[in-house]
Amino acid sequence: MQSLERDVETLRNIPLFAGLPTARLKLIAYTAEIVRFEPGEVIVRQGGPADAVYIIVEGEAEVLLTDTAGHSVRLAMLGPHSLFGEIAVLARSRRTATVQAKDPVVTFKISAHVFLDLVRQSPDIGMQVMTVLAQRLERSNALLLERDRR
Repeated sequence: MQSLERDVETLRNIPLFAGLPTARLKLIAYTAEIVRFEPGEVIVRQGGPADAVYIIVEGEAEVLLTDTAGHSVRLAMLGPHSLFGEIAVLARSRRTATVQAKDPVVTFKISAHVFLDLVRQSPDIGMQVMTVLAQRLERSNALLLERDRR
């Protein structure tokens, strides 16, 4: 199978993109970059530029938040089909956390421009992104409550 066709099929199996027409999936696959990371390698760094969003195709990564004293707290583990980097892209701000490969990770890297166009043109994608954001907020709130109880 050709590379573009294989990438389209991979995207089609990611829930965020499952309902998109083939032409849109081809555009995403054509513009996305496949990036591989080794265990321990930083994918995005807290405070870094919001130039792209990532979707994990294979492997696991951990989301780390570092406070001003330099202490890191693991916020979440991300596995296949997980989207990250969208908060900073949507807010047009800096990265809110560090994401680091836990084991070998393969990602689709989608430029901020392409991602924002996709959200504007596909209300279903916008709704799914909002759902992901709401779930993260719930998890963050639960972590804060748990820390306060200690």
